[in-house]
Amino acid sequence: MLPIRRSTIKKSKIIKVYIRPQTQPCELIGYFNKRCSCCFFFWIFGVLLVGFAIAAILVALLVKSNSTTTTTSTTTTATTTSTTTTATTTTTTTATTTKTTTTTTITTTTTTTTATTTTTTTTTTTTTTSTSTTKAPIFNVNMLNNGDAETGPCETDSNVMNPPGWTCNGEITQLAYNNTFIYSRVNTIPGTASPGGCLFYGQISGYTSMWQTIDLTNYADPSLIDTGTVEFNLSAWLGGFINQNDRAGVSVTFLNQANQTTGSVTNIGPVTDTDRGSVTSFLFRQATGFVPVGARSATVLVYIIRAAGNVNDGYVDNVNIFMYQ
Repeated sequence: MLPIRRSTIKKSKIIKVYIRPQTQPCELIGYFNKRCSCCFFFWIFGVLLVGFAIAAILVALLVKSNSTTTTTSTTTTATTTSTTTTATTTTTTTATTTKTTTTTTITTTTTTTTATTTTTTTTTTTTTTSTSTTKAPIFNVNMLNNGDAETGPCETDSNVMNPPGWTCNGEITQLAYNNTFIYSRVNTIPGTASPGGCLFYGQISGYTSMWQTIDLTNYADPSLIDTGTVEFNLSAWLGGFINQNDRAGVSVTFLNQANQTTGSVTNIGPVTDTDRGSVTSFLFRQATGFVPVGARSATVLVYIIRAAGNVNDGYVDNVNIFMYQ
């Protein structure tokens, strides 16, 4: 520190001329202390501000060098704005820090598995080929079994012998014309009826019968029957002994698929003693008509009734039924 002469100072004070000597730091501090009691505080504050400014500049430089970083999954953008305003005596540093926002995009891939169940339906079609063959009709043929009393043995005396091929009720018998029982009664019949070797008679019963059920579809196709154009013919030789009214008759009943009667019952006979003129003989009887629509079978019934004496002298031969068109 250079000495200051008092005379000089005084002179300066008198003439009010200030000469600034070369000052030292300590003198400067003392000078400020003289000027203001707060100068030291402001000095410290200024130093701190300068320090903050330098730090802010360094931060700005560092941020600028790494301002933009781009990766596949993260984008980081940092923007730093530094404004420094410097005055003669005061330095103001404004540091603006922009918050770095990291946006992470997570892509979630949702895999939807659709299970498709395929149901295979196998349809088996069975084709049944039905060949419908129209049966050729069998017309003008007797549909009865043993309608002429010539099948199987024939009785030659007073024993009972039910005719084969028929369902019998009672003592109806298949009898030979040449017999030892009633030969004298029937020996004149062959000449009137051409009956063959045997006949049916009532034996000694008061009432007796026999019957057969015929399947009509064996002789004509059902579709043909159902046209209503098929006809039938029922016939028989019916007789008796002299003036006794023992008599016989025949009927036919048509049945449908349910075995119910269809149409009306057709009868021939009975032949009475009056019809025969009280003569032992046969008389030919027949009836015709249309087979009812829906008919599938026919039942032929032969019955013999005793009216006098001990023997049932109702006689029947050559029972016949056939269809025609």
